[in-house]
Amino acid sequence: MTGLRPEQVAFLGEYTASAKDKQVFVQILCWPTVPAAWGMLTQTALALNEQRRGDSMSLSVAKGTASWIPAVAPQLGLPLERDPGAAESTLATLIRRLPIRFAVAVVEQETEQNHGSDALRRRSLFSGCLTAYNAYLKSTSQAACRIVVAPNQEPAESDGQRLIFGEVLAHLDTTSRLGALELAFWPEATVPVPLEMAQLAAAAVARHVQDPAQASPLFETVYAHLAPPSRFHALGRQTRRRK
Repeated sequence: MTGLRPEQVAFLGEYTASAKDKQVFVQILCWPTVPAAWGMLTQTALALNEQRRGDSMSLSVAKGTASWIPAVAPQLGLPLERDPGAAESTLATLIRRLPIRFAVAVVEQETEQNHGSDALRRRSLFSGCLTAYNAYLKSTSQAACRIVVAPNQEPAESDGQRLIFGEVLAHLDTTSRLGALELAFWPEATVPVPLEMAQLAAAAVARHVQDPAQASPLFETVYAHLAPPSRFHALGRQTRRRK
């Protein structure tokens, strides 16, 4: 990634959740719409950490109110761990103000389904995100990012994902603006804040799929930042009408 400008980097978040007899797999692609977007996020996260460092000492956590957020996004969530009631709305506000967009893909798979379908699931997730991203680029005439950064994986898993990613890119329509977009994996356990935010967004979507009736400021924020058209964007509108 040496030599790349911040606006040339997109991030890929993933989350898996169990829902009754099914597993829900969510993948989110997140990219900046202005060059300063990732710097804005990092600076805001640092400011939040500094602000909450002093405030948290005067707060106590009520039993049974622990937030799910620090486990998914420790850098963003830990400053808020002593105030779990405000954690989700605070981070939703942080993301809402960022000049970024999301593309999301969701696959629901029976728990007992053969693991031989893992490659098909991965292909469906990549296809959903990249198709929506490609449509966004065409509608805005923006240039594509040059690299997509995902969380660290075992070498064999990384190689398999790169292969499927390349196959999906090759099968996009001939007017694709994605060009030689590459998939890379962050080599360390502690990920950059934008990648952690993508993970957080994926978790918020998965939790919504599990329980659409549950209020979620984070899901609402992700939904507002979605770049249509996408399958989940349409499903989200239908879900909101039923509430």
